[in-house]
Amino acid sequence: MRSRLADVVDRHQLTQVSLSGAKMNTRSTAASAVRIIVSLLFLVALLEPSNCLSAEPVVWSSQLYPNERLGPTSWRYYRVDLPTGFAALSISLTRKWEDDEHTSVKAASPLVCFGFNGPPLAVPPVAEKSLLDVAIAAGELRDASVSGKCGWFNETVEFNVSNFEILEGLMHIGIYSDIGATRTQSHMISRGKEYKFALDVQVLRCSNEEYGGPECKVEITNRPPTMFFESALSNTPDPDLSDETKVVLAPAPIGVKGFTFSDRHDMSQASRTDRYSGEECVKLGETRYLSLRVESIQSEMLVKFECDNSSSSEGHPGNQICQELSKNHGIVILIRLRYGALPSEVKSDYTRKLSSGPILVDSPRRGLWYLSMTVSNISSSTETGTNIGDELCLTMNWGSRTCESDLFGNSCQWTVLPLERVLLPEIESPFDSYYFPANDRGAIDSGSRWFSLLSPSNTSYETWDYFTMEVPTGASGGVLSIFVSSPAILNTELYARFGNCPTTSNWEFRKRKADNLEQPNDVGEVRGLVDISKNVSVMEKEEISKYSLDLVYPNEGTWCFGLRHNPAVSSDLEPLDYNAPPEEYSTEVQIILHGCPNKCSGHGKCRPDREAGRLHFISHCTCDVAHGDFDCSAVLVAPGEKMQQTWILTFSNAAAILPSVWAIRHQAYAEWITFMLSGMASGIYHSCDSGGWCAMPFSTLQFLDFWLSFLVIIMTCLYMAGFVGPKQGMMHIGCAVLTATIAQRNATSGWNVLVVVVMGVSALLLGWALESRKGRVFSSQSWLPRSNPFSTALAAVLGWTKSVVRQFRHKFRWLYLAAGLFFLFNAILSLYLEAARTYWIWHSWWHVSIYTCAFFMLYSVVPINQRPDFNSYEVMSQRYTIGDLETTELNPLPES
Repeated sequence: MRSRLADVVDRHQLTQVSLSGAKMNTRSTAASAVRIIVSLLFLVALLEPSNCLSAEPVVWSSQLYPNERLGPTSWRYYRVDLPTGFAALSISLTRKWEDDEHTSVKAASPLVCFGFNGPPLAVPPVAEKSLLDVAIAAGELRDASVSGKCGWFNETVEFNVSNFEILEGLMHIGIYSDIGATRTQSHMISRGKEYKFALDVQVLRCSNEEYGGPECKVEITNRPPTMFFESALSNTPDPDLSDETKVVLAPAPIGVKGFTFSDRHDMSQASRTDRYSGEECVKLGETRYLSLRVESIQSEMLVKFECDNSSSSEGHPGNQICQELSKNHGIVILIRLRYGALPSEVKSDYTRKLSSGPILVDSPRRGLWYLSMTVSNISSSTETGTNIGDELCLTMNWGSRTCESDLFGNSCQWTVLPLERVLLPEIESPFDSYYFPANDRGAIDSGSRWFSLLSPSNTSYETWDYFTMEVPTGASGGVLSIFVSSPAILNTELYARFGNCPTTSNWEFRKRKADNLEQPNDVGEVRGLVDISKNVSVMEKEEISKYSLDLVYPNEGTWCFGLRHNPAVSSDLEPLDYNAPPEEYSTEVQIILHGCPNKCSGHGKCRPDREAGRLHFISHCTCDVAHGDFDCSAVLVAPGEKMQQTWILTFSNAAAILPSVWAIRHQAYAEWITFMLSGMASGIYHSCDSGGWCAMPFSTLQFLDFWLSFLVIIMTCLYMAGFVGPKQGMMHIGCAVLTATIAQRNATSGWNVLVVVVMGVSALLLGWALESRKGRVFSSQSWLPRSNPFSTALAAVLGWTKSVVRQFRHKFRWLYLAAGLFFLFNAILSLYLEAARTYWIWHSWWHVSIYTCAFFMLYSVVPINQRPDFNSYEVMSQRYTIGDLETTELNPLPES
């Protein structure tokens, strides 16, 4: 029985164990199923990146300027950073001003300019285009010599542009209320229309860097830069690369099949060739995008695609299309290459058919290049036997030929001299500095700003000297100037380019000493130098010739200057010794970064202002009254006419002698010193403003001129108001402080005149009220309606009015007062009629009118000792009735 019972127990235990095991197996099976499902989902995500790794536009930066104001001759700059691979740029300009009557829309609208190579310059628009078209036209420019594009801001506008249309990098928006040369001319009082508007700028970027386009639906495959394969020189494979990348790590020599550079020069030992090779596939009817980054200064860049049919297989549709392509069955493959923006059917820098050969870029600019592959079938599918879903795979070869450090040229035969920035004390702008060879510390310590070039100039063959420098972030609002000093017998040419070194076929600025002309590489508005004679000085002496080149508002980043020494030719007057030491024919160079071009041509002051974001400086010239334009080189007033205007403006202040003489004769010393100092300060101020003698800084003279002019008006009103004793001193000090505050805050505002007039009228009323009370005009209370009959109140008012009129009749000499009011009207009229061209006429008449007005106003006041003594009169009431009218009468007391 025990054995049976034991057997039953054992079987029961075995059953329990089996059940528990089954449960464990079920759990493990479920866990395995979950893991399998997760793995499948992960594989699906890898196979379908467009569904799981898609991107969407997100706001990368946003700038809102809700209440912007532009005066009659004002301008503002707005800085916008467009990052690499940005999706879209959204700009909204809201108009808040109203049109003036009897004016055209253009004359009453500001100008908006877009610049992608630095702050733009105000230039008239070439054609009638919308701001969207203007922004796209400016964003297509790759040449740094072109300032930008402009259009009229007539109405509220909103638009979006993508990386298909404009370049990435730094963009500036400039808004100007005046585009003429008078915009920078000196104006004492700025009058004209004020523009109110709002600006909203948003930059969108894709949440996934592998996507681009306005809606982030364009997949961009990033290919590593060629500098990544420097290890290929040692033929050592990179362990981080797998075979699946299909990258050839060996350097490709010139002439290798499928990868051939230009054969214009032999390969030098000082250069290397970096190469990337891989398979790129694209579906028929679609476009594939790649990004290629150029990290260093390179001589050439080559992009080539090949359709290799040697390894064809029946199951590979791409090879089938390749075979049909080789038979010219209607398959067209287009390769497009563009710098800084996505290429499209209408916009690209280079476009090639696959059958037309590779794309060879001479000295490519540093930065990101975008490449597109488009495969299309121009014939019907029945003719080619292909399906729309077929995929074409091509072998892509991308490489560059790069010289070793500090070398450049097709054979790497020319030296590149790197320069470093040396800061200077701030004179014109916060970024004043100069550039000097980095390896010459001794010369930097000595303070010398000139350095000699390494290549000799007295050669019978062409030579080049290159030097590179960095324009730092925030310094695009200045001027980059280069000065060259060389023997006059030599023939040199200066080239400049942004992002890479210039060549004779690829440059942005060129300056030739022979004809003293700068030539931009593109037709358009040259950045700051439309006429090179404005900013280039050539001084030819017996042996040395100097010339210079100014780049106004240069782009931030790497600039490269190239000095080309043409074959030197001996002359009959001065033979050239080719065997002479290089020092005898050396060329010296100076490069400086400063505030304004050509130091404002000696006719103005350079002033740095912050752009609207208040993070960076942009310098500009403030010219005198005779000159204008961005560099004060435009002559707005002829020299003889300028001298005449200066003399009239200065000596018209001699009219201050009239009130000064009257004041000193009547012992009004406060008024005398005010009139004298006002005339002197105004004369010196206008002399300094016209380019003459400046006894003090211009800002100090301007403050004194306006302050003392305001004080002349107030002091005249205070004298006419009749303040005497301590009250007079208190009013003098109080009004002097108030007028000084007004002149210091905003001296040239037209509202200041109105404020001063209100202050003068208030002082007159207060003084007359106090004087009337002192004269007991208000002492009699009989005019107050006590019993409230209408007749009594009317009689009291008439009596008070009669007393006031009698007092004022004896207080002023009315003929002189009328003359003073006449000249006051002339002064107000001259302020209203002032304009840019007639300013000197009407402002001179303002000087004469205001001082003559003060003289007649002062002379019109009758001295107290010459007025009738109203206090000797006794108020005697004699009641008489005319009908129901009851009044009072003032009878004089008999003299004692």
